[in-house]
Amino acid sequence: MQPVSLEKTQQRIGSMFDRIAATYDFLNHFLSAGLDLWWRRKAVRALALPPGSVILDVATGTGDLALAALQAQGDAHVVGLDLAFNMLQIAQAKRDRKGWSASRYPLLQGDALELPFPAETFHAVMIAYGIRNVPHMGAALKEFHRVLRPGGLLLVLEFTLPSSALLKRLYLFYFEKILPRLGGAVSRDPEAYAYLPASVGAFVTPEELSARAGDAGFHSSRVQRLTGGITYFLTAVKNGGQRTR
Repeated sequence: MQPVSLEKTQQRIGSMFDRIAATYDFLNHFLSAGLDLWWRRKAVRALALPPGSVILDVATGTGDLALAALQAQGDAHVVGLDLAFNMLQIAQAKRDRKGWSASRYPLLQGDALELPFPAETFHAVMIAYGIRNVPHMGAALKEFHRVLRPGGLLLVLEFTLPSSALLKRLYLFYFEKILPRLGGAVSRDPEAYAYLPASVGAFVTPEELSARAGDAGFHSSRVQRLTGGITYFLTAVKNGGQRTR
C-alpha cells in the first residue's frame, strides 16, 4: 500500500472536500450506520447555552452539526464556516429545505486559522471532525479562544481509537481495510478515504487535545467517549469569566 500524504494545506484540504461533497453525507451515514448523526446530536446537547446565543461552527461541512445545534439550542444563531465551497452549497440547500433562514445560519467560506470575526464575538465555538485537518492545531485553538466571549464554550467532536484491545482490532480492520475501499469506490476519490483513517491514526489522543486546549487558554476540559470509544467530544471553557449561561 502506498503511504498516505497527511499534508494539510488549505488548498489540499479544501480541494479534497470539494471533490467528495456530493457523496459526503451518504457515505457518512452509510459507513457509520447512521451513528454520525447521533454523535452530533449528543455533542451539541453538551453546549446547554441560553436562548439567543451565537455559535460558530468551524468546518461546518454539509451542516449536520450546525443544524443539530439549531434544533437543540432554542433560538440560537449558528455561523457556519468552511474551506470547501461545494460543502457549503450542500449545507445551504439543507438549511433551506429545513426552513431555517440565512440569518439564523449564515454560511461563509474561510479558514480556521484566520477567522474573519472580531474578538469575543461568540458564546460557543464548535468543530466536528475538522480539528485534525488544520495544519496548525495550536494556532486554530488560539483563534477559537480569541473569538469566544469570556466564559464561552469550545466543543470539539473527533475520532479516536478504542481502549479495548479487541474492539480496537475490529475497528482498525474496518477503518483501514473496508472503509477506504467502500468510500473510495462510491466517491471515486480513493485518496480522500485513505486520508481519513491515516489522519485519525496520526492525530493526538483526547488527553493530548485537552492539554493543547489548556495551552491555548481554555480550562475545565472534559472528554466524553461515545460508541465504545471510537469517537468523543471535548468541551472546554475560555478563561476570563464563568461559563456562558
